[in-house]
This record gives sequence, C-alpha cells and structure tokens, in this order.
Amino acid sequence: MRLLAMLLAARAARALRPALRPPRAPPQAWRRFAATQEPPPKETEIIPIELEDEMADSFMKYALSTILGRALPDARDGLKPVHRRILFAMRELKLEPSSQYRKCARVVGEVLGKFHPHGDSSVYEALVRMAQDFVMSERLVDGHGNFGSVDGDPPAAMRYTESRLTKFAASALLNSSDLGQGRAGASLNGGIGVRFSENFDASEYEPDVLPARLPVLLVNGAQGIAVGMATNIPPHNLGEVCDAALGLAKAAKNNEVFDDDALLRALPAPDFPTGGLIMGTTGVARAYATGSGSVLVRARTSIEKLRSGRTAIVATELPYLVSKADLLEKTAEAVNNKKLQGIRDLRDESGRAGMRVVFELKRDAHPETVLANLFKSTRLQASFPANLVAVDCIRDENGVEDPDRKAPVRLTLRSALERWMRFRFDCVRRRASYEEARAAARLHIVEGLVLAQAAADEVVAAVRKSASPEDARNLLMNGGVPGLKALSETQARAVLALTLSRLTSLAANELKDEEADLTQELARLRNELENDSAVYDRICGELEDCKKRFGGPRRSEIVEEDSGEVTEEDTTPNERSAILALAGNYLKRTSLKEFAAQARGGVGRRAAPLAVEHLATCRDHDTLLCITDAGVAYGVRAFKVPQASRAARGSPLSRVLPVDADRSIAGLLPVSQQQLEGDQDYVVLVTKQGLVKRTPLSAYRDMTSRGKIAIRLNEGDAVGWAALCTLGDSLVVATAKGMLLKYDVDAVRETARATMGVKALKLRDDDELATARVVAPDKDHVLVLTAAGYGKRVDVEAVRARSRATMGVQAIKFKKEGDVLVDVRGVADDDEVLVVTSGGTIARVAANTIAAQSRTAKGVSVQKSTAKDPCVGISLVPGDLAGVVADE
Repeated sequence: MRLLAMLLAARAARALRPALRPPRAPPQAWRRFAATQEPPPKETEIIPIELEDEMADSFMKYALSTILGRALPDARDGLKPVHRRILFAMRELKLEPSSQYRKCARVVGEVLGKFHPHGDSSVYEALVRMAQDFVMSERLVDGHGNFGSVDGDPPAAMRYTESRLTKFAASALLNSSDLGQGRAGASLNGGIGVRFSENFDASEYEPDVLPARLPVLLVNGAQGIAVGMATNIPPHNLGEVCDAALGLAKAAKNNEVFDDDALLRALPAPDFPTGGLIMGTTGVARAYATGSGSVLVRARTSIEKLRSGRTAIVATELPYLVSKADLLEKTAEAVNNKKLQGIRDLRDESGRAGMRVVFELKRDAHPETVLANLFKSTRLQASFPANLVAVDCIRDENGVEDPDRKAPVRLTLRSALERWMRFRFDCVRRRASYEEARAAARLHIVEGLVLAQAAADEVVAAVRKSASPEDARNLLMNGGVPGLKALSETQARAVLALTLSRLTSLAANELKDEEADLTQELARLRNELENDSAVYDRICGELEDCKKRFGGPRRSEIVEEDSGEVTEEDTTPNERSAILALAGNYLKRTSLKEFAAQARGGVGRRAAPLAVEHLATCRDHDTLLCITDAGVAYGVRAFKVPQASRAARGSPLSRVLPVDADRSIAGLLPVSQQQLEGDQDYVVLVTKQGLVKRTPLSAYRDMTSRGKIAIRLNEGDAVGWAALCTLGDSLVVATAKGMLLKYDVDAVRETARATMGVKALKLRDDDELATARVVAPDKDHVLVLTAAGYGKRVDVEAVRARSRATMGVQAIKFKKEGDVLVDVRGVADDDEVLVVTSGGTIARVAANTIAAQSRTAKGVSVQKSTAKDPCVGISLVPGDLAGVVADE
C-alpha cells in the first residue's frame, strides 16, 4: 500500500506540472530565460504500465542480480564474484605467497576501485572468510593479524590486518600458465585458459571465472542466501575430491563408467575443517544423490578423570560453524534453568595445544547420560543442511554453453564433478591452443635464426653492404644472401636483432636445442588439441600434483554404525526400578534405591497411598508387556512410565496406555531387548476360571498403540495372572486354601495369541485360584506367602511335579484362622523379594533370611500385616541386581 501511494503521488505531481508557474522575475530576465529553452512538445505520449507487471519486472531484475552477481558461487571455480575479484586483485598487486604481506585496506581499495563497487565491509568480510582455517578447508588468503576465532570473535579492522595469497590459491586458481603473466587484463584475449570481460566502468578487464585445477566448490564449500533460494555446500577433503575427480577423468578417457559405488568410496562424506564425527552416511548419500540432505555432525568428546577425582566430559572438536563461546553460554543457561542435569561446572581450557571444552560432572551423575543430554540439548551435535545450488552457464539445444547466460542449478555430487570436468577440459584445450600458436611462432623464428647462424659470414657481409635496415630486411626476405634461403618478415626482423654474442658456437648450440624442444612441445600441444585422451592425461597430472602438494588426512571421522539420533532412551540411565500398578488404575515407576533391605519380620516402607495391585522389578530400558484383565496386551518402554516417589500416587494408566477406564492390569512383564529378539521365551496366561495358555513372546514383538489380543476369553472370565517362561521351566498354580500344583510348562500346548486356553488345575468346591507363577530351574526353593504375613521356603524337590489339571499338594498350614495363601515365587539363596501389602507398604527382604521348612509347616513372619492391610503379593529382585542395588 505504501508503494502504491508513492506511485499515485508521483502521477499526481506529473499531472499538475503544466499548471505550475515560474517564480516571479523581472520581465526582461524572464524573456531572456524563455528564449533559451526548447519549446515544449505539442503532444505527450503516455505509456500505460500495469503496477503488477512493473513490480514483477523490477523484482526479477533485482533477484537475478542478487543470485548471479552476489549470493551464489559459480559451479566451475566454486567462487562468488566478490571472492574471485579479491583473489584476482591480490594477484595483480603481486601479493604472491613468497612476497611480503600488504595491508588488507590496500586490497579492499583495489577491489572497490577496479572490480567490485560495493561496500568495503562486504569485501573485507569476504577476504576474512577466505583466511579463516576453521571455515575454509583450504585457505585462499594467508592472513597476518587477528582474523577472528572459532569463539565468534570479530576480526580486527582492515587497517591493522595484512594478507597475501596462499600457495594453494596461487597454484590451483591463479596459475600463470592459465591466466598469463603480469596484468592479464590488457585485452579480452589476455586470459589464456579462461575468458576476460570488462569491469564496471570498462577501464579494466577481469576474468569471468578462475581456471580452477580441481573442484574448489567441493573442497571449500559455500554458503549464501539469495532471493528465493539458498546454497549450503559442505567442505570436503582435498585428497578425496582429487580421487573422485581422477576416477571420473580416467573413466572418461577410457570410455568407461565410474559408478556411484566407486564415487562414494572415493568421496564418502564431507570433511569439515573443525573435525568432529559424522554420524552415519544416510543423509550424506541423499545429499549427494539429490543435491539436498542433512549431515549430522557430533563433537569429538571423551570422558576423563580430573585431578580432583571428579569425572568430566571433554570436547576437543566442535561441529562445523559452531561458536565455542556461544556453546558455553547456551549450555550454562540450560544448566541454570535445570534443563541439563548432572553438570557441576563448565569451562574453556583451550590453548596452544588445541581446543578443550570441559564439562565437569557432579559425583552422582552418569557420564553417558549427561553426554547424551548434551548432544540432544546443545550444539555439541548439529545438523548441517546440505543444499548444493550454484550458478552455471545455460546451454542451447545443441548442448553448447553460452558464457553470457547463466542460471542457478541444483547439483548432485556427480553433476558437480562432471561440470568442473567439462570446464577444466575447455581450459586445458584453450590453453593448448594459445601455447601451440605461441610455440609455433617461436619455432618459426628459431628456424630462421638457425639458418642465419649457419651462413653468419654471408649474412653479416650482406647487412653491412645494405644502405638501411629496410634494405637489409628486404635482402633477407628476397633470398639475396648467398647460402641463405628467403626468410619471412618475422624471421628477418629477428635476424637483424641478433647481437654479436649470438653468433658464437655456444649460442648456435643453444638455438638447436631450443628448436628440438619447441618441436617436441608442439607435438605434445597438437596432440592435446586433436586427442581428448591427452587432455584427460593433463587433467589427471594436475590433480595428482595438487593432491601431492596440498592433500592431507581426513579431519572429520565417519561413524558408520551410529545413526547419530539422540533418543529418549539415550538420555535415560538404565537403572533398576520398581513398576507399581495401583488401585484406581494408577501406574508409577520408583527407583529400587528407595526400598532399602530390611530384616525379616519388619514393618516395611510405605510405597503408595493406594492399594498395590501389581509390582514388577526391571531395568529402565526394558519393555513392559502390560496385559489387561480383558486379555489385551500393550507394550511400553519402562522409562516412559512416569517416575514418582514412594509416597506418590503416580499417573493415571490412561496417560501411559490406551486402556479403557473399566479395565485393569492383570500382569506386568518386564522384557529385555534380547528376549524380544530371541525365540526362547513364552508368555503364560492364567484366567480367573483356571484356564492356562502358552504363546511365543515373538508374537508380541511389533506392539501398536491399539494393543494386541493375547487370549480369547469365555464370557465372565478374565485374565488373572501373567508370566514369562522358557522350555524347562515349571508352572506353579496355587489356591487360597494352600494347595499347590507344579508341572512343566511344555505340558501346556503352544498356541497363537487369539486362542483360548486349557484347564490349569482342579479346584475344590470351597477353594479358589490364588496365583500362578513360573519357577525357573535355577531356583532352589518355592517361597509361599500368606495374607497374614507368614511365609516359608519349600524345597523345589519337595513339590513333586504332577499332571496338568489335577489338584496338587498341600503347600502350607495356616497359623491364624481365616488366613489364606496370596502368592508363591521361585527363589534362589542370593535373591531378594519385595513383599507388598494392600495398603501400599513394601518390605525388601533377603530370601535366605526366610526359613526353609517342609510343605506342612506354618512358616515364619516375613512382614507385619493386619486384617485391614494384608499382604497381597511378592515381587522378585534377582540376585544379579540385589547385591548391586544394595551397595548403591
């Protein structure tokens, strides 16, 4: 609207202009002024222009100017116009690698005055970038002074810093054999390998593109934002780029195909000047194949022990373009805001020996977990968005490039290398044509000198007799010298320019040697002009020379086996926890450290404000197989169950699993990743009506949010118990009256998930099913627990195995009237058990402190309980966890 208002105002001013009157002046002065003016045109032509068309045309001109002349690099030499002009101006100032440094202000002034009429800050910033070894893989400018740092510090002003060309820039981009000697811009033909054009005021000539001897676009990369597009090309290792280009050149020479696998072996991934770890090559391969992808880069870190005894994470290499100072500032902010836990202090210990960023940890912190959180929350891990866009010449229908017409193109790795290869082929052939003409002209002169040398006496005598230089030249050209055939004008002038010293025998031998060398050189150059294979040989030689002189080892290590993604599992310690399902469909995860071991017969610790219905112990990286009473199974990672303290209620089950409000959990089965991937484990389900079924655990591998049917139930029946088993285990089914039946799990036929079970045991009329558990072969005893808190260990051998669907044997006699059996577990001497009451009190007891008695014994007090808060179950803490947890 503002632009429209301005245009309308301008039109109004033009419309009112004829009505304006000149200022008052003396009549005579006004008449004299009017006499000097041209009469106004009788008719003014008005050209109608649509506002949308004018804006679109103006915007497109601006966009093309930005894209082609400022923001995007050229696909041939990998440079933006400002970089190309800086390097060429430094060459014209004789700032060679062996010369003295010159003030950067002098270079900026040369560039502004002759080639790049823009702001001095933009030119100096471009010069500084080419001198920074943490930005450029191969620096193009050798800087002397403060040129900034990886901390994000700005460079000193250009009046303080000095610069000159690097050996790489002078050899690979500004070689005199390609650009010529001295001021190459004397004419449009001043360039040998590339074309020159007039500068902005037609007072100088500058190269359209520098004759790059290797793909600098890939070596140093490029970043730029244009109108409607951007480029972000990562840098690569010079030696690997040369290997890839050599492979393409040799394949083109032999008419072979350099396939993608070979190309990726030669150039597997970017190589950033700041090092770091490249996490996987999936994104790299996508970027190379399509021109757009993401490269995940991670800092190089190590875990060290400090002199203070504390543990620290030390970063020695950072991802590309990450500011060290900004990283420390953002990390400190995250630590202060409690977004990062476990870090006590962080400091920068970088110095002459290299980079060293130290993250000192608290004594109870897990280094691997803190490191994973750092990768997830800070720039210690960063994604480099590769976007291979560059400017290239447009080709006509015959495939001929027009150097005056350019357009932005998206490149792949192969197309970028092939584009440079075509450009370098043209450079070498153009150079060969130039050198062939020069060598032929020189050979022509040398041949005349050799002829004149052979008849030196006659030539001297004839010249002495000539009246003038013109007569002497005509005499040589007309064959007027005895023993000397007619020479061309060029040869005659060269002969007349000879000095007496050139008539010696030594000079004659030198001329013959030069003639032989020129003949050989001409044969080579004409071979390059006629045979493509000779040009490819020259390109290969230049690439091998660049690799030998400037190549170096890879800085960024490629980590193939890691995708690099930091998941929630990476940031969660694999600790031991207790998973509690509470009345009212609440679920929580509590660390086992909160339940210290107690002596047998104690009161225990309160674990929840609600009745505990199920209790399972596991590691936080395990998968919880949750089976509801309706026979539907759900899978959830243990660390996704919200953590809560002992006294907390936990989270509603519906926040963790999509379980209906009228359903409850019948079984919590912790499953490790190894168990899920194997085929040795089974899931055993027992219903309230006494049916049992066995299904392979592999049937529950790919769990969905909707769950999977685990068993088909009869009307009125519900799942009561669930357990994991392997072949060789025993199934123990117990009743409330103390009867216990044990038989092998393979007595239950293996079935699919959505099937019914078979009869588990025979019940008396006044009895009911109390529990069903699996006892592994490594368990020595069966622990029996009653609601009144009495329990005992019964030798496994004392409970003789019987047939399925029988009544079993007596497992315990009750001390108190009305007491009932609530749970049984297979235990070993080094196991611990968690005994839980309906009120949520948990006692952690060593299994070997519970007396081992006969089947008919009444047991000993395991935990104090009351009629209002009876014991309801047992959870096992295996021996490999029990001692470790107790020591923590």
